[in-house]
Amino acid sequence: MKVLIAATLIMASSAGATQTAAPPVPADATAPAAKSKPPKPVCRSEDKTGSMFPTRTCHSKEEWTAIDAANASNVERMSNARKSAGRN
Repeated sequence: MKVLIAATLIMASSAGATQTAAPPVPADATAPAAKSKPPKPVCRSEDKTGSMFPTRTCHSKEEWTAIDAANASNVERMSNARKSAGRN
């Protein structure tokens, strides 16, 4: 029994000795990467047609700027189409 335990310990220690150590990691790689914070979401309450309850929609400030510009463009396009339809 003692021989079996001794053999197991010898095998375990020799297996650990044959493993290679991990290569050293550069100092700059261990520092946390400077990540930019994601933009803070801006939430708006929207009334949906057919629902009594408003829904909350969240986008970044840049996304809201693009959405507002697209909505203004659509309103102007529809207004111009309505004006030109009345002239014919």
